[in-house]
Amino acid sequence: MRIKLKRASLPFIALATLLLAANIAWAQGDTTPKKRLRSPATVSGTIGGESHDSYVIHARKGRTLSVQISWRRAADNKAEFTVSESANFFNGPQVGFGKTSNNGKRWSGKISRTANYYIYVVAHPTARYTLRVRLK
Repeated sequence: MRIKLKRASLPFIALATLLLAANIAWAQGDTTPKKRLRSPATVSGTIGGESHDSYVIHARKGRTLSVQISWRRAADNKAEFTVSESANFFNGPQVGFGKTSNNGKRWSGKISRTANYYIYVVAHPTARYTLRVRLK
């Protein structure tokens, strides 16, 4: 009886171990290097798949941050960006202020508090992009 119980619990122990390992890996967060920007900035890169490029700019309250993206068109590729106050791409929400325009290619917002602002670029499937960032 005891041997059957041990064999039956083995899959549950394996699953618990796997979930714990995944949770620890997720908690470690985003270790992607963030390239520091100064206004005005123009940066280019190639991104795609599961990857993202990370940028950070320090902005003071009351200034206006503007971000614009363009990319080389190839088939159905698309590049996008988000602006966040979180240094962690995986669980940081987009800022709650600002407006997008030009089908999501532009974003502009008045800074609500002095802080570092993170810009994350992603693409599907891949794209060669140019990102323009300006503080006024």
